[in-house]
Amino acid sequence: MKTIKYLILTVIAAMAAVLPCNGATRRALVIGLGTQLDKSWPKINGDRDVAPVVNMLKSNGFADITTLVNGQATKAAITGSFESLIDRAGEGDVVYIHFSGHGQMMTDLDGDEEDDKAEAWIPYDAYMTYCSSDRVEKHLSDDEIAVYMTRLRSKVGDTGVIAVIVDACHSGHSTRGDEADGDPVVVRGVDTDFKIPGKREATHSRQSDETWVTLSACRDYQLNQEYRGNGKLSHILVNNWRRYAGLSDEAIYNSINNSYVTRQYKSKREQNPELSGQTGNVLSVIFRKKWHVHP
Repeated sequence: MKTIKYLILTVIAAMAAVLPCNGATRRALVIGLGTQLDKSWPKINGDRDVAPVVNMLKSNGFADITTLVNGQATKAAITGSFESLIDRAGEGDVVYIHFSGHGQMMTDLDGDEEDDKAEAWIPYDAYMTYCSSDRVEKHLSDDEIAVYMTRLRSKVGDTGVIAVIVDACHSGHSTRGDEADGDPVVVRGVDTDFKIPGKREATHSRQSDETWVTLSACRDYQLNQEYRGNGKLSHILVNNWRRYAGLSDEAIYNSINNSYVTRQYKSKREQNPELSGQTGNVLSVIFRKKWHVHP
């Protein structure tokens, strides 16, 4: 009998070690694209980021993880996954969203961009240029993403955590290879804007300040370069997350930025990560199994 009680207590202790101390759930949506329906897009390796990112999340107590890879990551599938994530989310949940793929600048639809250009994630079925198969409806604009994140914030509340990692860029060119091996570097992004002809009415209202944290692989005027077949930002996170627990968002950002210029990751083209939104001690929450949020 004592042996059974001991085993039960051991199991309970093990479960407690991986469950959030506030009873919340850790949820994630991980999207990775290396190929596109429109073959005009240059080949990249965003799909190769998914498995190591998922393993990282599982090591940090994430159990509710949705993945969309290549042909699975259509615009409808991504937005449907956002809807499902919002439906499942509860007060105090920790939510991690990761996008590895192409980005693109597109015509601003609601007038909230000073340069009249909005940023977009590129789903599997998005086309590089305006055409009958994509009149912008296949692109996932930053305004659309903000709507989903705002709705998600209303579900997780002030005690919840939302982190968005974007291993993409919105300008670039289509050379391929691995700079670490002396070949042309793989760049996630294109130098072709998605231009919408004619004057179009706004589809989204101007969003308020971000109530989530976004960590991007580069600034909007820089190129996002891959490192040995993975996104540079994804590679750094996967290989260094253990040292981030307990650090502020700014300290984590500085650590990643410093990694960019080390001998291992340094490239000929300048690249700096970008941190925005409601920062504090948000990112470190992702990298530990028990937490108490201090915004």
